[in-house]
Amino acid sequence: MSGMTDRPPGVHTEESRALRSPVNVVLEGESGVGKEHFARFIHQERNWGGDFVVYDCERTVQEQTQVVDELTSPVFFEKVARLARMDTFFIRRLDLLQEHLLARLSDSFEELVKRGTLPRNKLLGLGMVGSRQTNADNKLLGHIQLRKLLNSLFCLKIRILPLRERKKEIPRLIERFISLFNEEQNRNVLGITPDALALLSQYKWPDNVRELRAEIERAATLTGDHESIEPGALSGKVTTSVLSGCSSR
Repeated sequence: MSGMTDRPPGVHTEESRALRSPVNVVLEGESGVGKEHFARFIHQERNWGGDFVVYDCERTVQEQTQVVDELTSPVFFEKVARLARMDTFFIRRLDLLQEHLLARLSDSFEELVKRGTLPRNKLLGLGMVGSRQTNADNKLLGHIQLRKLLNSLFCLKIRILPLRERKKEIPRLIERFISLFNEEQNRNVLGITPDALALLSQYKWPDNVRELRAEIERAATLTGDHESIEPGALSGKVTTSVLSGCSSR
């Protein structure tokens, strides 16, 4: 979702102030709610002049090991201490790290603190943003080692609401996704009709913002230039779900 820089919903004033500091933040939420988008928002809010560096844990065990190797290497901490500008380090899907790698990561950080190499306040202010996935009941997908790492490394937790709990944002998101589609595909889809918008607003969006964007891109592909998305361009999955729900009431 490049180009989207809107404030995360539900972020309070005190949290917003904290986001502009180097404090380590963990973002939690269901699949597809836009955790990486919000991480990039935090990076832009900080305005440090550094880079947005992604460490992706949704990888093979070998690649996960490489991520942990880099995060625990002396070179990493020397780089952080040396830079005049601060990078934002986004650790994506911490909950997917193998248990032994989570233990190694948390133990390495704790050892640095015990030896006095890295004071606790410096550890918690490295500019890290982590993300973890929760299920529909807002339960953590993880285990004891993950909780240990989260408690030792992050001091601010923000829950990103699922789309079904923030449906008022759907028109704005649709407008943005159509704009991005037009820009990327060199098209000129004008917008969406009220009837099509009404259907999308009633759908439950189990895959959240990711699913909405895919739906809009599909519908826009079926819509001509200088035209707006009609209900007929929407997928059967959406229309059938909404219409069956209406008829059962």
